[in-house]
Amino acid sequence: MLIQPDRLRKLLIVVFSVLFLVLAIQVRFDMLFVHVLDNGGTLVIQNLLPHALAIWVALGGLFAHYWVIVLLSIGLALFFKAINYQIAMWWFLITQFAVLLLTGILSLILQVYWSNGLKIGPMMPDLLLVWWLQFLAVIVAIILPRVCQHQRTRVIITTVTVVFWLLILLARMKFADMPLSSGMGALFFGYFWWQLSEQQYRKRAQHWRSVLKIDTQI
Repeated sequence: MLIQPDRLRKLLIVVFSVLFLVLAIQVRFDMLFVHVLDNGGTLVIQNLLPHALAIWVALGGLFAHYWVIVLLSIGLALFFKAINYQIAMWWFLITQFAVLLLTGILSLILQVYWSNGLKIGPMMPDLLLVWWLQFLAVIVAIILPRVCQHQRTRVIITTVTVVFWLLILLARMKFADMPLSSGMGALFFGYFWWQLSEQQYRKRAQHWRSVLKIDTQI
């Protein structure tokens, strides 16, 4: 099985769904915490960012584009197909497409407001960051353990991957005026969705291979 069992998965699904729900309530009702979070984050990123860190954020900005993650996601799906993991290919593509729909729906629910007409605020959670989180999670949690057996090396690569995602988050805040709450929403919702999709893959992959009657690994 491509995705291994994890006794903490159900707990993580609950924890991160609750974290996102709490943040979503704060955003929907425009509470003080969100104003402090967003204004403080914007102040630091736009005016107080150290020069050395700003260079790394600019590097993250090179990857903070939708066309980059779309091409990489298609490439990863084709990789799964090439190594005969067709169920995994469709699982990944469907989860990414579902993220597109869900972030759109959540943004309409959380960010629509009336101010001299109907308006909508920034996407919450941020779609680009959720897509990147899903893509990087597949690399780190599924592919990396199969190509690297050295535990210390895997820890280093995982740490670098987390830092890379954070740089994209900071780049979105600096260059696209994304509020910090949208980035936190992407983290909470994205990790919840990743754990839930892993759980569903383990439950359904064997069933769909039988239904579709295809010769593929799962």
